[in-house]
Amino acid sequence: MEGDCEDALDGLAQQFGECAAGTGRLALVSGGLAVGKTRLLHAFAQYAKEAGALLLLATGSRDGTAFSSTAFPSGVADQLFRNADLPPEVSERAVRLLDDVRDGGAEGSDETCARTVHALCLELLDLARADRPLVVVVDDVQFVDDFTLRLILHLRQRIASAQVMIVLSEWSWAHPAMTPFHSETTRYPHRRMRLRPMDAAAVLDLTAEQTPVSYGRAHAPEVLRLTNGNPLLVRALLEDHQTWLLDHPDDEDAPVVAGSSYAQGVLNCLYRWDPALLTVARGVAVLGDGRALPVAGLVSLPVSTVENVLDTLSSAGVLDKAGFRHPVARNAVLGTLDTDDRARLHVSAAELLHRTGAAPAAVAAQLLSAAHGGDPGRTPAPADAWAVDALRATAVEAAARDDVGLVTRSLELALDVTTDPRERDVLRRALARAVWRVDPATADRWQAADRAALDQGVLAGRDALPLLKQALWRGDAAAAQRARAAYEGADTDAVQGGGHDRDPYAEAELHLAYRWFYGAPKTDVSSRPPSDTAPERHLEDPWIRAVHAIADGYAGVSAKSALPSAEHILESCRLDETMLEVVLAALLTLIRGDQLQQAGERTGALLAEAVRRGGPVWQAALGTVRADLALRCGELASASGLAKAALELLPARSWGVLRGYPLSVLVSAQTMLGQHTAAEESVRLMTPEVLDGAVWGLSCRYARGRHHLATDRVLAAVRDFQTCARLGRDRGLDVVELVPWRNGLAEANLRLGRTAVARDLLKQQLGLAQEVSLRTQGVALRLLAATGELVQRPALLRKSVDALQAAGDRMELSRALTDLSIACRGVGELDQARAASWRAAQEAKLCRSAPATPRPAAPEPGRGTHTDAYPATSTSTGTHAGAASGTGTGIGTGIGTGTGVTAYEVVPAETARAEQQTGSAGNGGSGGSGGSGGSGGSGPLLLSDAESRVALLAARGFSNREISQQLFITVSTVEQHLTRVFRKLGVSSRRALPTRLLAPQT
Repeated sequence: MEGDCEDALDGLAQQFGECAAGTGRLALVSGGLAVGKTRLLHAFAQYAKEAGALLLLATGSRDGTAFSSTAFPSGVADQLFRNADLPPEVSERAVRLLDDVRDGGAEGSDETCARTVHALCLELLDLARADRPLVVVVDDVQFVDDFTLRLILHLRQRIASAQVMIVLSEWSWAHPAMTPFHSETTRYPHRRMRLRPMDAAAVLDLTAEQTPVSYGRAHAPEVLRLTNGNPLLVRALLEDHQTWLLDHPDDEDAPVVAGSSYAQGVLNCLYRWDPALLTVARGVAVLGDGRALPVAGLVSLPVSTVENVLDTLSSAGVLDKAGFRHPVARNAVLGTLDTDDRARLHVSAAELLHRTGAAPAAVAAQLLSAAHGGDPGRTPAPADAWAVDALRATAVEAAARDDVGLVTRSLELALDVTTDPRERDVLRRALARAVWRVDPATADRWQAADRAALDQGVLAGRDALPLLKQALWRGDAAAAQRARAAYEGADTDAVQGGGHDRDPYAEAELHLAYRWFYGAPKTDVSSRPPSDTAPERHLEDPWIRAVHAIADGYAGVSAKSALPSAEHILESCRLDETMLEVVLAALLTLIRGDQLQQAGERTGALLAEAVRRGGPVWQAALGTVRADLALRCGELASASGLAKAALELLPARSWGVLRGYPLSVLVSAQTMLGQHTAAEESVRLMTPEVLDGAVWGLSCRYARGRHHLATDRVLAAVRDFQTCARLGRDRGLDVVELVPWRNGLAEANLRLGRTAVARDLLKQQLGLAQEVSLRTQGVALRLLAATGELVQRPALLRKSVDALQAAGDRMELSRALTDLSIACRGVGELDQARAASWRAAQEAKLCRSAPATPRPAAPEPGRGTHTDAYPATSTSTGTHAGAASGTGTGIGTGIGTGTGVTAYEVVPAETARAEQQTGSAGNGGSGGSGGSGGSGGSGPLLLSDAESRVALLAARGFSNREISQQLFITVSTVEQHLTRVFRKLGVSSRRALPTRLLAPQT
């Protein structure tokens, strides 16, 4: 028993001793909710009984039970005299007297009641004259019937010298009112015992008794905060902790857990007292406000009563000034309301808040709670303008905070509430915009009415633009054409009538989207983008002018001049304020202009904003751009992972035609990594809807063609590349940077021995130099080298290397260096061949992929039969690979020739030592032991991986500080690595490194 109760029990025991000595005593025990009054009385009753007293025990009740004052006018007295310890004759006489009172009813005469009270009092005093003291204990005296109260007062007046002790317990309100019973009782000597909540020390002691000491010390303050020392609630929290440990035995130091025991304890506190407690608690739970005035207005009780209840519940540890001390308590109280009552109470709260001028968000929160808790088939919110206004205002505020869920719920409820057709149309369109950023497929649901109106010919003007954008996103060309016609038709009518219903900003963005991504059949004049008819005055607007510059840059005429406009667009755009296709086009413009770093920075900033603001559609699209950038830099594993992550952000149905973008990147990365089985599985995801969808469908066909080429299905690759060419021309989507089909088709023709066709395609590609990036040019130059004379190849391949190095694509650079090594060896430039071979291996290693294993070079015109010149990507990781006959060459991480010349190679020291121990070091593809290579010709140079990385960067012209920043090492470490590199390579300065490592050509 807690400290206060123990002291009170000692006080009662002392009074009992005085009573046994012949002096009557009265004790009044009071206290707040669940502080232990009943526990104290039962403990004292047990004590008195063991001490030989005759114990009469009764309890007042407010809930209409058999012994309540309303159902039985003398119910508590009846409890006292139906005690098994009473002599039978006394009990029988008392019951007969009480029956007379009951038969007379609660309205019986005062004279009858007075006689019965006096007779019963004499019976009790006669019992007290025996050898044992008489102890009368009544719990919850505030619920005792009037007859029993008169009996207690009558007995109290006659026990001065009798062995009688009366013990009463009662509530202690925060603001108690003095009743006549209290006034009469306290006129005579008595002892009042007030039980208080447990203090911090008591809570710590009780917590330490039932939990580990460390837990008690750490969490006793939180237990005290949640309960205010209420013993019932403290024990409930400790029970919840024990329950938690049963499921989490290793989590003894878990924070305080409020569970079912705590919730039940709160309800026990509310149910055992006055009904006003539960009523006020429900009001606080619904309003979420612990202030008396609004709660009183909601529950229709006097403010003074509500204040008294709030203070009492606060003292009991259920509430604090802000409301409930724990959400579990609030939920438990709300659970006492049935669904309809709760909904009605929330609506009443909304009306109250509206009348008192509360913020729209607070009003809407109540309306939403009513809708959430009510019957799904019924709208509990009132069909009043104020309700719709509050919900719309809340949706606007939620949109500013990027809370799409709240926006959707608010607008949906407003749509259910309003009866105005125009208002409903506005709300549906707002819902479609809000939902689109999370799930574009769901937006279709809210556009159904507008689509029906479009089909009926009653939708026009700006109202048709959202349908146009959605149709383009889904790849529905027919729906897009109808929406565009409706928009343009309304514009014509407006011009003729002197009106204006145009949106020049949306027109400009749609114009860009058509030019870059969606295209249009050239033969269909009516399908031109809306902005093709835009008046010139709109081009004076900086945003529109920048958008048009990017749109015009798609065909290469103004590709370079579009770069500043792309930067301006990306600097100014914000999530949901700009059409997604405009942002993608701006980023691709930077990529085409070889501004990969800027594109990466802009993509990262926009992606961070999308993550922060919770826009899955933008996250998925920008994540795909990141994957594309990684692919263009040769970071294949990263590209594959990023593309997969982007695809997982949205369900397939929500991607629309844009799903082709991440799929094309994924298939390309998996193909270049040699993961052909995985690439085949990804290809199967390319549904007809994806393949036919805008420029992204062409990207998928191109990636699939590359996959076919890599798996020796050359004819299938040709079909895909030719389809890209045909569809691109027909739809006006020959965006060579996104779909460089000429390079792919040229490579396929090389594989088929059609060198002249390949040469023509590659010259066409290079003829479009203005509209392609250095990466595309570099690949075209590498392929073009294979179509020419052997002596011409090194020069073309060096240009390819320069372009690809400037572009930053390590994978394509590795391929170009591999071909350069082969070409140099063919013309006798062995040192250049060795250096190119080594560098190709290093670039491929940085791609986390082995360098491509090339097929034999295409023969010079007139020399023997044709052999395939350009391979599928190989993932062979063998240390040596080569060809040993004639002038053929091979390359892995080393190059061998039939003449026994060993390739220059750099391998980790551990690998070299292992090879030297087995006697295998120094052998190229078929080179024998008599070959010589490098400067010493005895085998691989013992450069470590770290030394190789430093040497490669130094050969490229980076300073020691720049190398340290790129590799995240100190300048001193760079200097030490270079010292060892110079010694091993036999050079005296970094100027000699390009000769050995093939520095970039300038």
